[in-house]
Amino acid sequence: MRNRGLPANRSSLRKRKQRGSEIIEFTLSFLPMLMIMFLILDIAWAVYTRATLQYAVAQGLRYGVTSQTTTLNGKALGQVDSIRRKVQNSAFGKLGTTNSGAGWDSIQVHFYTPAGVDCTTTEGCNKTQPLVEVSVESFSQSTFLPTVRIPGLGTMSPIVMSARAWDRMEGEPLGGAPLQGNPPPGPPCT
Repeated sequence: MRNRGLPANRSSLRKRKQRGSEIIEFTLSFLPMLMIMFLILDIAWAVYTRATLQYAVAQGLRYGVTSQTTTLNGKALGQVDSIRRKVQNSAFGKLGTTNSGAGWDSIQVHFYTPAGVDCTTTEGCNKTQPLVEVSVESFSQSTFLPTVRIPGLGTMSPIVMSARAWDRMEGEPLGGAPLQGNPPPGPPCT
């Protein structure tokens, strides 16, 4: 009498029982590998963004310590807005392109006396060779990882970072110190 439906030997019986296990093993190993890959991408993107912000702040500081100003649509900008514009232009689009919005608002410029007192709001403070600090505060970078709840880790929230640089301002240029305050607001930049 023959056994119908049963394999003739044990090795083929074992293969039949293990059919489909490769897909389950692949799935169980692929998902953690995918999460690790996204984590590596998130870390690399955050490092790149931080380096970009630090570069932009350094460029703004170099622009500021030499007491340069710029014009926009034929109107002279004050020194603070000129520095902010330089930071924005050096950030490769990460801080926006107009003089409004979250990117523009995160760029801070402060002047300090040699004693360390903040004199940013004092008219003429930039004439006495103070210290100047240029910073980007609380810049938020979203992550690649989907917002899923990971047991023990919670959810991946945006990465918040800041960049800061400071230096002593150079002496006044031959034409005198630039206008520190900003001119009256005009139409938004485009």
